[in-house]
Amino acid sequence: MVDISIQKTRDDYNKIAKHFSATREYDRPEFKYFSSFIKSGYKILDWGCGNGRMIFCLKNKKVNYFGLDQSAELLKIARKKFTKQIKIGMAKFFCTAIRDKKFPNDYFDIVFAISSVLHLPDESSRLAILSKFYRELKKGGKLVIMVWNLGSDWAKKKSQRDWEEVGKNDFLIPWKNSHGEVLCKRYYHHFTKQELKNLFKKADFKIKKLEFVGKNGTWSDSKGGQNLVAVAVKS
Repeated sequence: MVDISIQKTRDDYNKIAKHFSATREYDRPEFKYFSSFIKSGYKILDWGCGNGRMIFCLKNKKVNYFGLDQSAELLKIARKKFTKQIKIGMAKFFCTAIRDKKFPNDYFDIVFAISSVLHLPDESSRLAILSKFYRELKKGGKLVIMVWNLGSDWAKKKSQRDWEEVGKNDFLIPWKNSHGEVLCKRYYHHFTKQELKNLFKKADFKIKKLEFVGKNGTWSDSKGGQNLVAVAVKS
């Protein structure tokens, strides 16, 4: 039986942390759009923060940023990378490998889950985290989720080479080092628009935007959009 557990994802990212972080040193084209939601004074949750590069979205805004991740190794890099922000009390990082980090209800102004929910292995775990986001968001607070669009032309070309389909819309995607050696095979779930709509509805979120975005950060169709961005509100 193929292992697609949360533990596997945790182990995979601990193993590739240094190399993975080196490929994510700068902000993404989408960050300009994401930063438009952020205002000074906000409490922000970055769920699945990795090396913390979402902090690039904050610019010079005075906020309280909380980064959560299962990978202790990636968090070591994040804490070293953003020492200044930690020292002035703007940023805090928490590892959720042993136990989840709980926050009060109605606490956050905005929650980001960028390329992280797609690693959850089943609907129950996905719905559980969305329900947690809902509780911890203030009324009117926003949830911004981005997932890979594994139905794009880009993804289809990749999948024909070395992606392993292990279930309906479930894939193991190899992470290779500079020598082409496979270090691990990360689990990804391909979300359709309808699947995300249903998930948000079950968690009581109201969707404001659900669109594909291309490599350069501009909105696209399902063929050209490498990612799918969802913006929802706690009503």
